[in-house]
Amino acid sequence: MKSILIFLLASVQLLALEIVLNSGKESKVNYAILHVMDAKPFLCQTIPDALDKKHYICKIDRPINKPIESKKMKLAELDFYEKDGEFYVTIDPKVDSKLIPVEESLYLNSEILTKPKEKLYSHWTILLQEKPLYEENSARDGLDFPVDFPKYQKPYIGALDLNGAPISYAQSKDIGLYLEIKQEYENGYYDSVVKDVKRVLTLFPNSIFRSELELYQMRAMDKILSAKGEDKSDNLAFNDNDIVNVGKRWTKEFASDENIPEVLMLMTKAYIKIGSKSDANYFIDILVSEHPDSLFTKRAILLYADNLFLKKEKDKAMKLYLDVLYSAQDLDIASEAAIRLSDHQMDAGKMKEAKEYLLKVLNVNAQFLLKDKDASYKLARRLFEHRLYDVAAKITDLLLENTPKKADNRELLLKESGDWHAKANEVEAAHARYQEYLSDYKNSGEYVQEVNESLDELFFKLSENNETKLANYYDKLIEKYSNEIGQKALLEKAKLLLKQQRFEEVLVLQKELEKVPDRFEIKPEELIYEAAKSLALQNLQKDECQAVVTMIETYKLQIGEKEYEEKLFQCFMRTSRFERAREISSSHLKDSALQSRYKWAQKEVQALFMMGKYQEVIGFKEDLKTLSFSLREKIGLETIRDLFFSLVKLKNLEGATSLVESIKILYPDESTNLDIYYEIVKMAADAKNDLLLVTYAQAIIEMQKKFKSTTLTPTVEFSYIDALKRLGRDDEALSIAESLLPLSLNNKDKIRLFYQAGELSLKRQENAKAKEYFTKCIAINDNSTWKGICQQNLDLLIAQ
Repeated sequence: MKSILIFLLASVQLLALEIVLNSGKESKVNYAILHVMDAKPFLCQTIPDALDKKHYICKIDRPINKPIESKKMKLAELDFYEKDGEFYVTIDPKVDSKLIPVEESLYLNSEILTKPKEKLYSHWTILLQEKPLYEENSARDGLDFPVDFPKYQKPYIGALDLNGAPISYAQSKDIGLYLEIKQEYENGYYDSVVKDVKRVLTLFPNSIFRSELELYQMRAMDKILSAKGEDKSDNLAFNDNDIVNVGKRWTKEFASDENIPEVLMLMTKAYIKIGSKSDANYFIDILVSEHPDSLFTKRAILLYADNLFLKKEKDKAMKLYLDVLYSAQDLDIASEAAIRLSDHQMDAGKMKEAKEYLLKVLNVNAQFLLKDKDASYKLARRLFEHRLYDVAAKITDLLLENTPKKADNRELLLKESGDWHAKANEVEAAHARYQEYLSDYKNSGEYVQEVNESLDELFFKLSENNETKLANYYDKLIEKYSNEIGQKALLEKAKLLLKQQRFEEVLVLQKELEKVPDRFEIKPEELIYEAAKSLALQNLQKDECQAVVTMIETYKLQIGEKEYEEKLFQCFMRTSRFERAREISSSHLKDSALQSRYKWAQKEVQALFMMGKYQEVIGFKEDLKTLSFSLREKIGLETIRDLFFSLVKLKNLEGATSLVESIKILYPDESTNLDIYYEIVKMAADAKNDLLLVTYAQAIIEMQKKFKSTTLTPTVEFSYIDALKRLGRDDEALSIAESLLPLSLNNKDKIRLFYQAGELSLKRQENAKAKEYFTKCIAINDNSTWKGICQQNLDLLIAQ
């Protein structure tokens, strides 16, 4: 036979499933053997087709999540698929093939068949060959019946002595007893283990299993004493000293036994519990120096650190925990250290560090927490109490994945998982847990009402963008709950209305919002304030000043944004809130920009004038002149008018006259100058300054003609006439009087006008003309002192 070259062509491993193809060549014939193996037995079948070719299919009774691509090889093609939770492997040979199961070892079977029954195997092979490698012997027909070899079921060589000779146990039963004790320990019957070991060693003091039996005895005593803890109510036939005594004898007799680290650890633990610190230190030193990498050494260090922690030596304990965490090769030991570190960091208030240690366990060795589910649940509760909600929720998720649906504690665990996810703001996970709870316990659950309320409360955090749906749900919650959920729904509804710019509707809710306590993240007073301010700004843009000012005063709004200042100033002025207007203008009087300062100084003058602070108004005159000169801009007419009328109020004729001259230059064609000129006329009359009066009376008359106005007629003309008369300019006075005759005046003004015309005509010795004016004066059907004077003058003329 030629030597066979074997090449590993393909290997696919999925959890416990393994597929391997080995190929070779024999006598120039290519062949290969395909191995399909799994941890659990499975079925492979041959499926012939119409062309007398064979196909094979293997079914694994579990899903395999990792997808696998088809494999094309020289002698066969493989395909993989999943159906109804089961995984299938199909093999399509390109050459002659044969399916062969790899049966169990001969000594494990008592029945041998010429043709095996169809059964499940954990290892199948398929021979792939271009042509048969060996000729097959012709099969003989015959009966197929089992051949039983009961006496030779398992070929076995027993224990050997030092010379290699078999040791006879024909008359000993300690093997069976040892196996029974081992099974008792594995089943948790520790009391039985302690009693049975004593009994067996009494019966077989020289048993070769004594080391194992005493090891199980120490293990069982440790389990029992650890379970009792501080509870000494039960009288036990042994204590920690018994573990020490057995351990001392055992370590001397079996010093080279591979279990020595475990026994030393048990002794260390016992010494710690009985308070023998020096002995505990001694055995810790042995473990660390002689067995540094043993998991029992690490466990002993943890126990020693626990004891240090109880004795307030926290720094030393923490150092030992850290040493175990970062040196232990065993994940479970490292996980124990991490959990202890986390626990103590929580007690110290160092939540960040506590979380980091626990995440190491959850990310690397989460299965460790399943070894003691009760302890893990207690740990989760401690995490929750210390507000590490996300880590607590992760532990409950792990426990739930490994808790049967019928378990008594599952309902509470499911509800708390939802609560803790919600506290961690993991909204989707919390929502899924609550829905799962209602699905499983809706009709019989103890916490159905709480879960429904939690789901309703969780709605506030869900990513829902449909505003109509949100609004409807908020209304339902408001109607359904009078507690915090209803209050929060009201706040969220107001918030939604704000977003939709339905500010008036928010203010309609004001009374209800004011009843909501101020403990939520959303503050009711802030919602009301924001709605009022937004509505006020809307009204401000529409120049609805009365509504704006009312809202500002009602809701004590502060509108300080610069883009609203001018409009707000005007609104305050229009609604006579001059102090509020001045607050705005005064804030800009020291602006660095001259243009801004100039603008707001003029507005300050307007506010001061309306407040009646005329002297302060005059104080701005020189500053305005300076700014006007610097900016080369003339002062606004409204500002100049305020300055002018302030001078008028202060009876400062000289200042007013000076300012009015500036107005005539700066704003010569403004019709509004009429009332300014008229104020000069009145002040001149009071000061008996007839020349000044005549000047501005004439200016008024000319301006009225220009603008075709009679606003000040005949008042200004009468003052003008009186001044001309005092100046002896009767002809001019008569001319002014006669210019008024064609106008439609009221009766009293007509009476006065006819008197003035008559009197001036008499002065010019035009008696006939004077008589005519006095006669018209008297003829007017109205009462007036001027009419009496007309009568007197007419009587004198008639008497002449």
